[in-house]
Amino acid sequence: MRERETLSSRFRVALLGFGTVGSAVARRLVETTAADGGALPKFQLTHVFDRRADEKRDAWHAAGLAARCESPTAFGIPGAAATPGAPAGGSPGLGATPDFHHGPLTWTTRIEDVLQSDADLVVEAIGGVEPAADWIRAALAAGKSVVTANKQVMARHGFALLTLAARQGRQLRFEAAVGGAMPIVRALGEGLAGDRITRVVAILNGTTNAVFSRMEATGCSLEEALGDARARGYAEADPSADLDGSDARAKLAILCALAFGLRVDPSHIATRSSAWLAAADFARARARGGTVRQLAHAEYDRAASVLTAWVAPAFVTCHSFFGKTTGAQNAALITGAHSGETGIFGAGAGGGATAVAVMSDIVAIARDRSAIVPPPVLTSDFRVQIADLSAETSALSVETPELHVETSRLLEAV
Repeated sequence: MRERETLSSRFRVALLGFGTVGSAVARRLVETTAADGGALPKFQLTHVFDRRADEKRDAWHAAGLAARCESPTAFGIPGAAATPGAPAGGSPGLGATPDFHHGPLTWTTRIEDVLQSDADLVVEAIGGVEPAADWIRAALAAGKSVVTANKQVMARHGFALLTLAARQGRQLRFEAAVGGAMPIVRALGEGLAGDRITRVVAILNGTTNAVFSRMEATGCSLEEALGDARARGYAEADPSADLDGSDARAKLAILCALAFGLRVDPSHIATRSSAWLAAADFARARARGGTVRQLAHAEYDRAASVLTAWVAPAFVTCHSFFGKTTGAQNAALITGAHSGETGIFGAGAGGGATAVAVMSDIVAIARDRSAIVPPPVLTSDFRVQIADLSAETSALSVETPELHVETSRLLEAV
C-alpha cells in the first residue's frame, strides 16, 4: 500500500515532441527525480508523443537513459524496477515500455493518447503555431496544465490560452518561450510586478548572439560562424528566423504584454535583418570601441499611449552590459519607474537551457497544483510608433547608465 500511495502522489507529465527541447526535458525529468534528494516533487513521465515515436524510443534506449530510470533505490520504492523486455501495451506498434520503474512510458503517434491520459501536465515542445496552439487548447480543455516553450503561439494566442487556462482552473506557463534559462517572464510577471515598467532592452536570440560573438572573436564570416553554432547545437539548419529578427520579435511581443499590458501584433514590431553582416562590420565596430549585438527594444509612453518597438543589429560598447554578453547568452535591462534598471542574464540557446526553464515551470505547477494564474489585463488602445531602421536614416539611439545603442548607420566609421 505504501508503494501504491507513493506512486499515486507522483506528478504525471506527458511530452508533445521529442526533438532537441523535448528530449532534453525528458533527461531533466530523469535526472531531477533520481538525484534531487527529495527537494523537488516526484515526477512520472507517462507519455511521449512524436510523429517518429518508434525511432525516438529506440534512440532513448540506445542512449542508456531507460536503464538509468530503472533503479528503484534512487527513488526509495522497493521492488519497483521494471523488467527489461517486458511486454508492451498501448498504441499499436509502439506502446508502453518499462523505462521508468514507477510506471510505464507510452510512446505514441496519436495525440488522443495524451489528451485522454491521466497526465497532470502536458509539455508542448513541437514548435510552430499549428497544430501546437490547437493541442494546447485541447490539453487545457481536458483538464491538464500546460508548459510550453513556443514563443510564436504565445505571441499570437497567449491571451486567449491564458484565459482558457484560468477558466479551466489550470495553469499555462511559458518561461521557456522567452530567453531560454534567463528568467525574464518571472522577473516581469512576479519580481517586478510592483513597479511600472517603462522600457525593456534585451538580447533575446542566443543563436544570433553566438554567431556575432564568434565573428567578433575570430574575424570569420557569417556562414562560418553559423557552422560553428550548428556544431554546438545553438543553430537550426535554417537560421532565417534568428537572423531576420522574427524570432526575437515574437519574444518581444510577449514581453510587451508582461511589461506594459499591451496586446502587440508581432508584425507591427520593426525589424532589420542581420544576414548582411560581414567580418568588416565587426572590425569597424571594434575600431570604435564596440561590437555588434542583435537587440530587441520596447519603450512605452503611457501618457501618450505610444509604443516604440524594434529588433535590429546594433552597435554597443565593449564594456557595456550587452557588449559583455557573449556566446549563446541572453541578457535584458528592464527599466522601472521606481526600481530603475534591473539586469538579468542567462543561457539563451540549446536544448539544455530551454529544458531548465521548462522544468522550472513544471516544478512550480507541481508544487502548487491548485493555483490559478489569472490572465493578464491587456489593452489594444495604443499606437505603435514604427521605427525606421533603413540604412539611410539617421541613428536611432538609446542612452542609459548601462547602455549605449545605435541602430541605422550603426557601423559607419566615425
